[in-house]
Amino acid sequence: MKRLSFLLTVIVISVCMALVEPHIAAETQSGVSAQSVKKETKEALKATKEFTAQQKEAFQKKIQAELDRMQKQIDHLRAEADHAKTEAQADLNKAIAELQKRKDAAGTKLQELESASEKAWGDVKSGLNAAMEDFEKSYKRALSRLQ
Repeated sequence: MKRLSFLLTVIVISVCMALVEPHIAAETQSGVSAQSVKKETKEALKATKEFTAQQKEAFQKKIQAELDRMQKQIDHLRAEADHAKTEAQADLNKAIAELQKRKDAAGTKLQELESASEKAWGDVKSGLNAAMEDFEKSYKRALSRLQ
């Protein structure tokens, strides 16, 4: 009985070795191990996060420059409104107030972007782009009132 138990144990170990050995040999031949795959995955994830952070920072700088440009456009319209006829001034001042409101909304979105996680910044980015487009449309309408 002991001999049969010993024999069964040897057979089970032999079968397990026969099943595992090809995997070990393949791993050795290909030079790829689970650890190397894990390491490469971590490196790829880190690189992706860094790239996303760089994109976010570049976009923030671009939007800040756009906000500065918007303020200059608003200031230009204010100067034009001062020289406009009295009846046009009221319309222009109303349009300028609307532009300032839209610019401020875009500034708020930029602040949201600065505090957004890398995962959520895409959603905030699209909202910010929409706010910028709204400003541009309003600015063009205001300019058309000058002419």
